[in-house]
Amino acid sequence: MATHNRRLLVTLPESESARLDQLANQLRLSRSELFRRLLMNSKLPDPRDFEASRAILDLLKINADLARLGNLFKLALDEPLSADLLTRFDQLIVEIEGTQNALKDLVRQIDHSIRHKAS
Repeated sequence: MATHNRRLLVTLPESESARLDQLANQLRLSRSELFRRLLMNSKLPDPRDFEASRAILDLLKINADLARLGNLFKLALDEPLSADLLTRFDQLIVEIEGTQNALKDLVRQIDHSIRHKAS
């Protein structure tokens, strides 16, 4: 398929080439796309958005781990245990649910800040 794009050869010193690679990786763009956006004065992605997205994914993984832990505690409660141990398990489940809710609130705050900034 024919293309109307022109290929340009750009010569850079090693330090500038390394900086270009670093910036392209940070913004998750190819070198060509980075040059194109800079040339056309287009908006570059904000690296903080990637960090926020990664933070949300990490928090969601923690939330899933807490859910699995809670389910294991519930399974343990089905076994014959002393009343004191049952009380401690119940307290742990409440604490796990509280931590899950706090994580979900934090994810919502991060998501809201990303959406608010994009508007």
